[in-house]
Amino acid sequence: MFGCVEAAAAPRRLHDVTNRGGCALRRVPVPAGCSGPARRALEPSSGRVVGDTAPPSPPPPPRVHKPCFVCSDRSSGYHYGVSSCEGCKGFFRRSIQKNMVYTCHRERNCQIDKVTRNRCQFCRLQKCFQVGMSKEAVRNDRKRKKEVKEDLGGDELSPELAELVRRVSRAHQETFPSLGQLGKYTTNSSADHRVQLDLGLWDKFSELATKCIIKIVEFAKRLPGFTGLSMADQITLLKAACLDILMLRICTRYTPEQDTMTFSDGLTLTRTQMHNAGFGPLTDLVFAFAGQLLPLQLDDTETGLLSAICLICGDRMELEQPRRVERLQEPLLEALRVYARRRRPRQPQRFPQMLLKITDLRGISTKGAERAITLRTEIPGPMPPLIREMLENPEIFTEVEGDAPPPPPEPPAAQDSPPGPPKSP
Repeated sequence: MFGCVEAAAAPRRLHDVTNRGGCALRRVPVPAGCSGPARRALEPSSGRVVGDTAPPSPPPPPRVHKPCFVCSDRSSGYHYGVSSCEGCKGFFRRSIQKNMVYTCHRERNCQIDKVTRNRCQFCRLQKCFQVGMSKEAVRNDRKRKKEVKEDLGGDELSPELAELVRRVSRAHQETFPSLGQLGKYTTNSSADHRVQLDLGLWDKFSELATKCIIKIVEFAKRLPGFTGLSMADQITLLKAACLDILMLRICTRYTPEQDTMTFSDGLTLTRTQMHNAGFGPLTDLVFAFAGQLLPLQLDDTETGLLSAICLICGDRMELEQPRRVERLQEPLLEALRVYARRRRPRQPQRFPQMLLKITDLRGISTKGAERAITLRTEIPGPMPPLIREMLENPEIFTEVEGDAPPPPPEPPAAQDSPPGPPKSP
């Protein structure tokens, strides 16, 4: 569950990480969700959740390269109506766009193949027409590119948003190394079949988990405006979103060909080993979510912005200044929207799809809190303090421990105004 890098000696409580002065912790119920644009994007009518099980992803079939219809070189795909190579595609496009007129110095029946295709442009263009290349397809392609360029005209990153993107991306990269930076290693521990709990894997898992929580706190403190919040609100946000961010991070290190996940020290575990390390019944749910992330092809910047949006959410319960948190989230949402749009201009649905993944993360986190309850009965000793604080769902644990459940929160006011005088009886 936790991809993390080495850190200093592990503190015992969250306030030891966020404030060395020692701020008392409070129970923070699991939030209902984010506000504003994020809430609207995160509330699909279908009530969709991630599937509980997913088979290992099969390896992709070997690619079969068709010949270019013009010169018989290896085709790169269908271009302007026919299978063609990059060379003939570019030649045809330039010829049509520039209205080129060519002359054949022979009999207008030159042989066109991979070797001779550049010797006679006239016969090459005629061969393009003969095999079915379309002038109209070139014109339409040029028109689409122009429309995309015009559509992006209002989606420029302002200097302020560009700086925000830079800082969030750097915060993510410096607290979470990418898969390509890691030296992978494996273990043979309980690799063959699922067991209730492998204590050796659990010990390694809990060690990495504590370090990773510290890295999440470091990431949060690097986000613009986060440390300007009250210490109580910082802790509330971290406790509510840490599991979401941890799940998102480890799922970006999923390797579908081997059906494995890699931690930040390079430890690479199979699905069975992840189950035995403590994930238990949560395992297949996490792997299914990781598989659903693959089509989005998130880069480090998008993952960092999505993590920041998960963290800085004004609807978290017990926030002292929810409107201030909402104001911090708004530029993050806009930065992700513009950045994602500019990175994949022909995929306008990517931004709402990213936000919908927060819904899936919330569902996994709820099940993770339930798993934490049963895990406490399986391990021989106490759960490490930071893991307990971050993984447990306080509302669930309140019911288990017999405490009175907290009262429902008051609807947040439009502004963070001080409360009025008490009403007389």
